[in-house]
Amino acid sequence: MRVSSRRRLGLLLLGPAIGFICALVFAPGAAASLTEFTIPTAPSSPSGIASGPDGALWFTESSSEVNKIGRITTAGVITEFGGLTAAVSGISGPVDIAAGQDGRLWFTEFGQNKIGAITTAGVVTEYSTGLTTNAGPDRIVAGPDGRMWFTEYKAGKIGAITTGGTITEYPLTPGDSQPGAVTVGPVMNRP
Repeated sequence: MRVSSRRRLGLLLLGPAIGFICALVFAPGAAASLTEFTIPTAPSSPSGIASGPDGALWFTESSSEVNKIGRITTAGVITEFGGLTAAVSGISGPVDIAAGQDGRLWFTEFGQNKIGAITTAGVVTEYSTGLTTNAGPDRIVAGPDGRMWFTEYKAGKIGAITTGGTITEYPLTPGDSQPGAVTVGPVMNRP
């Protein structure tokens, strides 16, 4: 197997009204090059990005007017997918996205209080049963147990959802802890 000396890294620049994805290409000992790809729908504000099982990068698009999931190929072709709960003025839509072990991309919908999943063909399924009212799902990651783990910023909890949509919540102490990030790491030994 031959490994290319050129490596490609997808980056997402964040911020309201930025509306573009950047691809950074670098090779050892050479200057990096940066290419910007404009997101077709304005006023899209990208928030999360993840590598998909199809080799493309998938990202969330959110604003008071836009609730979409986007996909960009290595050639820079962008496709946008709707089918999410409609945006409500002043309420944020999809925030973070991560690839699941089931081949779907899973995302959080902060303002709509849902966890969503999208197939690589663009079929969206949203889940909210078992989620605390106004929980504010924020960040999401695939766990080693096959579930997707996410933070509930407003509820002060960590949640997990099975690929079938069953949600389990784990309260944090204190209850107003506002967890903002989640990742998979080594098991911690407690004293």
